This record gives sequence, C-alpha cells and structure tokens, in this order.
Amino acid sequence: MSAEGELLRAYHQWRRLVLTETKAIQTRNWPLLSDCHLAIRDYQTLVTTLTQETRAEWRKAGGEVAAREQNLRSLVAELVELTRQNHELLQALTAAARKRLDQIGTAGHHLRQIRRSYGYFPVCSRRV
Repeated sequence: MSAEGELLRAYHQWRRLVLTETKAIQTRNWPLLSDCHLAIRDYQTLVTTLTQETRAEWRKAGGEVAAREQNLRSLVAELVELTRQNHELLQALTAAARKRLDQIGTAGHHLRQIRRSYGYFPVCSRRV
C-alpha cells in the first residue's frame, strides 16, 4: 500500500477512535476513554511519520499536490472539531460533577450542624 493510502487509513482509524471517545464520555466509560486517548496518541505519532512519507511520495510522482494537501487539511480540521466537541463534553461533565460534590459537601456540613444543635443520637435498628 502507498504511504498516502496508509495515511488515509490511519486518519480513518483516528476518526473512529475519536467517535468511540465520544460514546465513552456519554456513557461515562472512563477506562474506554483512557484506552482511546492512548491509542490516539499512537496514531498522532504514526500520522506524523506517514505524512512525511506521503509528501515525499507526492514530490516523486509530481502532479496536483495542492489538492491532496487540502484533503489532508480537511481531515485534520474534522478531527480537531470532533476532539474539541469531546473536550467541551468532558468539561460540562466535570462542571456538573463539581457542582454535585459541592452540594454533597454543603449537605454534609448542614447535617453536622444539625447534629451539633440537637445532640448526636445514633440511629439503632431493633430486631423483633
């Protein structure tokens, strides 16, 4: 397979991983998200190497390089946009989790105040 074909295949796999990341975030599957993130990092390295090989291939073949470069830029732009959306989704979930933790912390604080005000009476279960 040509370097360009391998590069396009790598971009396709990278896109698939980004979409899997989206599903992992939506379902709160953090181990899957981590696995996707690591795999994407590997693809970033592979794409860098394949891009250099592809450009060398294009130079040897001659022809319309500008259109091919534009194709690569559009693939990268799509990946950047999908990644940005995933980042925003993660930020929203993180903000919601922080808000919930703050609410739980406030409720715990109020419960401690109530216990101090009325005295601590442990709740016992009776067996009959």
